[in-house]
Amino acid sequence: MALSTVFITQDAVGRNFLPAKQYGAIKILFPSNAQVIITATPAIRKLRRELRNFTDDDYMLLSGDPLIMGVALTMACSVNMGRAKVLKWDKHQKTYYDVQVDLNEKGELDE
Repeated sequence: MALSTVFITQDAVGRNFLPAKQYGAIKILFPSNAQVIITATPAIRKLRRELRNFTDDDYMLLSGDPLIMGVALTMACSVNMGRAKVLKWDKHQKTYYDVQVDLNEKGELDE
C-alpha cells in the first residue's frame, strides 16, 4: 500500500493540524501569509507540480485562501480521474472525517 499524504492547502497561524496525521504524512502547500492577488497562474503552477501524483490514497485538507482551496481541490480531482478525499473538521467531536468527492458521480439534480 502506498503511503498516504495529507495535502494542507495553506498553513494557519495557531491552528493545530496534528490530528490529521492519522490519515498520512502532512504536506503544507502554501505558508500562512500566501495570497492570490491579480493572477492565479503562479499558484496554479505550484499546485500542478505538488499534486501531480495525487491518488485515491491521499487527502486534501482545505484551509486558508478560498481561491487556493478551490484550485487545489480542482487540481487533485483532475489528476485522479475526478476523485479526491477531503478531510472535514468536526468541531463538536474534535476530529477529522474524510468526505469522498467524485465529480463523475451521476445522480439526480434535485437530490
